[in-house]
Amino acid sequence: MISLIAVLKAETGKTDELRQALQALLLPTRQEPGNVEYALFQLRDEPETFYMRESWKDQAAMDSHVAQPHFQTFIAQMDALLAEPLRLDYLTPIEPR
Repeated sequence: MISLIAVLKAETGKTDELRQALQALLLPTRQEPGNVEYALFQLRDEPETFYMRESWKDQAAMDSHVAQPHFQTFIAQMDALLAEPLRLDYLTPIEPR
């Protein structure tokens, strides 16, 4: 399984537009066969910053997601909405001892 957090910071004055663009990804992405989790968060103390917590069955599922029309629509809007490049933080699970 692949888990990551995408960090997206809105361009000044574009916070609502970015939120709407990210919300439009939620339902179609959650219906993708290889998706395990796709959850959107807004940073409480920095509302222009969003986190998308994602988990995918494998790399093929993640690659398929990137190719989906709904994600390609987001990519086409991304440069106009983001103040800085999208950051992907890949996570390694830690099990209890």
